[in-house]
Amino acid sequence: MKCPKCKNKNFVKRGKRYNKFGTKQLYLCRDCNTTFIEPDGFEKMRHKKEDVVRAIHLHEKGLSLFNTADHLWQHDGVKITKQSVGNWCMKYSNFLKSDNKT
Repeated sequence: MKCPKCKNKNFVKRGKRYNKFGTKQLYLCRDCNTTFIEPDGFEKMRHKKEDVVRAIHLHEKGLSLFNTADHLWQHDGVKITKQSVGNWCMKYSNFLKSDNKT
């Protein structure tokens, strides 16, 4: 892992970041004084990783975008749009398929 700003490996732990989706470890770069987290591919997302993965899985199983969004609303209480499901499928489906094969 490297600092996203200066690409150096000179960093230390700086505490944790708490939000409604869980806890993430914060790091502080000693060279450029930047605080960052370890990237996991789901940065700046408004929904939980599990909800995104479930929406992609339902759509890949054959549900339409509207039916996928409706299913998540009725069964899990997750309110998303069909546009969000489509965007997630384009962004993450190749990533999730490559993880499945390994």
